[in-house]
Amino acid sequence: MAIELKREFDTFRHAHPDIQVLEVLLADINGIFRGKQLPISALDKISSGKLCFPITTPFLTTNGANAEKTLDEFGSDPDRLCVAVPGTLKPVPWAARPTAQLQIEMVADDGTAFFASPRTVLSHAVDKLNDIGLTAVSAIEYEFFLFKVGTQPPEPLTPPNGLPHAADANCYNLDVFSDYAPLMQEIEAAALEQGIQVEGLVCEYGNGQFEVNLNHQADALKTCDEALMLKRVIRGVAHKHGLLASFMAKPLADEVGSGLHAHVSLVNQAGDNVFAGADGEKLLKHAVAGMLDTMPAATAIFAPNANSFRRFDAEWFAPVVRNWGENNRRLALRLPLSDKNNRRFEHRVSGADASPHLVLAAILAGTHHGLINELEPPAPLGEFDLVDFANVLPPRWKMALDQLQADSTLISYFGEKFISLYLQVRESEEEEAHRSYFAADHEQYLRIL
Repeated sequence: MAIELKREFDTFRHAHPDIQVLEVLLADINGIFRGKQLPISALDKISSGKLCFPITTPFLTTNGANAEKTLDEFGSDPDRLCVAVPGTLKPVPWAARPTAQLQIEMVADDGTAFFASPRTVLSHAVDKLNDIGLTAVSAIEYEFFLFKVGTQPPEPLTPPNGLPHAADANCYNLDVFSDYAPLMQEIEAAALEQGIQVEGLVCEYGNGQFEVNLNHQADALKTCDEALMLKRVIRGVAHKHGLLASFMAKPLADEVGSGLHAHVSLVNQAGDNVFAGADGEKLLKHAVAGMLDTMPAATAIFAPNANSFRRFDAEWFAPVVRNWGENNRRLALRLPLSDKNNRRFEHRVSGADASPHLVLAAILAGTHHGLINELEPPAPLGEFDLVDFANVLPPRWKMALDQLQADSTLISYFGEKFISLYLQVRESEEEEAHRSYFAADHEQYLRIL
């Protein structure tokens, strides 16, 4: 591995002799890249296995602090070795000076996969499916907003071409999209330079909101690595132009939220879609049933912070009920229109603020759970059916955390040690959020009570 990495690094440096700076990126449980900036010569140190980060780096809180509840065990914060993820050394075209980036992965002190890494958790879920001869083919869609910098509350971006702002929803409006075409083209070009294939960019329902689609591929880890890298591309290009790109789940009270939608099919060892045909429909129903069964507990993964739960509003197409059906965007699990070779499900519960690795791990865990236990789902809803608001998902953060803690199925897939740590981090954040609402308290109660 070290020889192959050195060859990859040498080839890159030969092709990009002007690059001076290296940014190393470590994916954490919040769907955020933590890292540091180094001289490009640090590639030699990395290829020889000498790069370390503090052990808590993959499980910091969303705002980058050590969670109070983890300090008894991890307060001394010893270093752990980090290794390069092959194939991720890429140029950073939006940087002010010639820069490269490299994704890294923390390993345990014995050199094995580190339990707290979201990539490790996803790998375990992938392995479970591989053990029964199946491979997940997956793609991720992100919704995001573009805002003016420095506005509180945030203001959607005014068209850069000087045309008047088109108020209200302009979903799929190509005239409005053309207002932002140069920026979107730069995002696509930067993504392509990093090896990320963008399948589509559109105006979404929200004012100043867009959706970006990634290509389907039979490598779940790469799907999620590229999803995180794409977020970085979008934010980096926007920042270069003095704009803020936000993947916050619900940045505006009176607008739709931003979701992370995952499209997944399963192929067998011959490469055939196992959801195709009559037998495939039976397997698809088992997979759906497993995801519905684990969905309440997995909500703590799909909605990882205080703001996440503000997105769960049925008026804005955010799923709040355990349900499924054909071609209906109000449902948690939607079966899109497709031919038999592309038969798949679209998981619509997660916010854009979640870790793609943990989201896909939860989806694949539920899928495997349904398949091996041959679970049967409730009756599906039709494409024009309205949602019956019974059997709702946990509507508040603490309720979701409690559901995860009590669920033996997801714990068995994610590992008891990981779930315990995840809950410690999230419970610390939930308690901090509960203590921080005094401004709203004063506004509501100070004069009246």
